[in-house]
Amino acid sequence: MNKMTSYERSIAALEHKPVDRFPVFSLGSDYAFYNEFFNNIGFTPEEVKQFSTDGILTGPPWAHAINIKLGFDADWTSLAGQVHYDPESKQILDTFGGTDKVVVNDDGTPHEWYVRPFLTSKEKIREWWKLGRPKPYMDGMIKPKVKITQTLIDKYEMLSMIGLPGPWENLHMSIGMGQVAKFCRKDQKFLEEILEKNFEVQGKGLERLMKIGKLPVIMCGDDYGFNHGLHLPVKYWRQFIKPILKRYVEIVHTYDAKFLIHSCGNVGEIMGDFVELGIEGVESLQPTINDLPAYKQKYGDKIALLGTIDDTSLLVNGTTEHVWSEVTNSVKILGKGSGYLPGATNTLLDAKVENVKTMIEAIHSINPKYVI
Repeated sequence: MNKMTSYERSIAALEHKPVDRFPVFSLGSDYAFYNEFFNNIGFTPEEVKQFSTDGILTGPPWAHAINIKLGFDADWTSLAGQVHYDPESKQILDTFGGTDKVVVNDDGTPHEWYVRPFLTSKEKIREWWKLGRPKPYMDGMIKPKVKITQTLIDKYEMLSMIGLPGPWENLHMSIGMGQVAKFCRKDQKFLEEILEKNFEVQGKGLERLMKIGKLPVIMCGDDYGFNHGLHLPVKYWRQFIKPILKRYVEIVHTYDAKFLIHSCGNVGEIMGDFVELGIEGVESLQPTINDLPAYKQKYGDKIALLGTIDDTSLLVNGTTEHVWSEVTNSVKILGKGSGYLPGATNTLLDAKVENVKTMIEAIHSINPKYVI
């Protein structure tokens, strides 16, 4: 087989077509991995100049230049919504009502984490709406991300995906799990109203993204699971979240693009739903909490699997020999028939850079035609 570009092999893998080698996917890198990368590898002055000129020398978690340097074939970025300052609580809030906080480790490394919901009562939710929130995505927020994505595709010949947060995260991070559970049981109409208000912003933002970008692949992030299953009973996920997710997929498919979903946690209960919705790929798939061989056997010819390489322990604590062994074993099992873009299951945080390099080299070393 002729040598393919990173873009070509990534698209081929998503379409379950033959590839010259398995493409490696990167969800991104946090500040800790940035430190690890620059302390051990870094960029040459020529690379800094080129990446800066091309506008892809971005900060965490969107590590486009790092991904190119390390040899990834595909990566991702997500469009965050508008933010607001609440003078009473002195907090920065996202436009859906969630709060984040930046903390700094003892070694000076910052991290940004979700903290808590802000809209903790019906009254606060309605007051939020009276302020005209959530507010829409502006073209000035979308166009710079699209430009970077198109540069990565056109000039660097890698598959860069872009997306928006999904319906579930915007819901529970803004009003809290407790209220979600309460409204599921006692006030379903109000819960549907919240979801619809949020989708007015997300749906229009996604439409605008598709019109501006004309991009081949969209991946939206929406973490549905934790270690032992879904965040909410599957009957409620299907009643409230699935119909909204379906509208996301339909918008993207209207523009002849592929729709992928990033979802952390154990998602086995809804893998069949992803297939039913026409989603082309699912990303994360932590191997320690998902039965990946079973997913491959049951759904592997219908939906692409992305991620699947443990970033919580293997890439953090493993030796390079252990990483090579585990990664090659995973590829030989999950790469059958392709439909497979392996990579770390989440944003790289405290992974060792040597282990990440080993992961990439191990994936690229396997000839797909012998994975049968």
